[in-house]
Amino acid sequence: MFVERCQHVEEIQISDSASPRGQWSRRAHWTLGLLRGLPPWAADCRSPQYEERLRALAAEWRPDLVEFHLQVMAQYASALEDCPTPRILVDYDPPSAWAAELVRETVGIRRLGRRVELAAWRRYERATRKRFDAIVVFAERDVAAVASTAGSVPVVRIPLTVELPEEPYDPLGESPPAVLFVGGFGHPPNVDAARWLAGSIFPRVLERTPDARLELVGDRPGEDVQRLGAGAVTVHGSVPDVSPYLNRAAVVAAPIRLGGSMRGKVLEALGGGKALVATPRAAEGVGAVPDEHFVLASTEDEFVDALTMLLHDVERRRELASSARAWAVENLSVQRSVEGFERLYDSLSPPGAAVSGAPRTTA
Repeated sequence: MFVERCQHVEEIQISDSASPRGQWSRRAHWTLGLLRGLPPWAADCRSPQYEERLRALAAEWRPDLVEFHLQVMAQYASALEDCPTPRILVDYDPPSAWAAELVRETVGIRRLGRRVELAAWRRYERATRKRFDAIVVFAERDVAAVASTAGSVPVVRIPLTVELPEEPYDPLGESPPAVLFVGGFGHPPNVDAARWLAGSIFPRVLERTPDARLELVGDRPGEDVQRLGAGAVTVHGSVPDVSPYLNRAAVVAAPIRLGGSMRGKVLEALGGGKALVATPRAAEGVGAVPDEHFVLASTEDEFVDALTMLLHDVERRRELASSARAWAVENLSVQRSVEGFERLYDSLSPPGAAVSGAPRTTA
């Protein structure tokens, strides 16, 4: 685990007042955030306590490099104005790119709201990205998406990898068979995927496989996701470890339609040796071969057919799981990603000094 490898870890809880529950309370919270230049997701992650502790920790520890993960956390770079150390932003899925897609996919009065959010993301990205010495992305399509608002800050692509479990998960899963979706629900592309899966795809699968179940696992599900939990659909919210859910699932679904980047959920399913059904967007840049390592489904009909087939065909599930695991063992070396990051760290260090393996702060 990442935390176990850190010299020092602090967890700052976001108070309920910082990210209120309830539809109208959240809308008021987001509106206030927009007035301060923060898109909704960034407003949900706003914490004066976090900013204060980050500033104090940087002053106490004096790290050689500070690495921020997710664009929403870029707002905290201003806390390090008195800290001369290089800063890296790791942008998993450029927000203005998927926000633009949401505008195109939305109709009516909601489209106006999406336009406001898109404009907020673009302003926020321009204001925060310039505070970094380098920005890391995982997929080729994200290089251009980030560069448009990064100014002179270099954008570096380092392919995403995941740490494989020592042993593969159960290739067949438990009975009754379950379809699993994993994704943080603070991220709109994951919300879109969950709603499409639970609202349109899975009901059609259930008609053909009445004993099937759908499990949605992800941090901080909003009301729109929580409402999906009924009948054969269960919303688990944040869990300490997704491994038990992966192990008991018959099939992992990745019905991503929006955004870019390489999907950790896809790599985790392949690396754990599970049968996977993914859209082209979810599998983009991964390198695994459709029909050999996973099933590719471009349309709703194809997704329904693929899930139904795998829920009924035990041997096909076993075959896909085995080939996925073998591919992952050969291709998902964490060392490749480590080497890419260490080259970047060394390039940002002062002449004659390398920061590979030296103290770093991750925000």
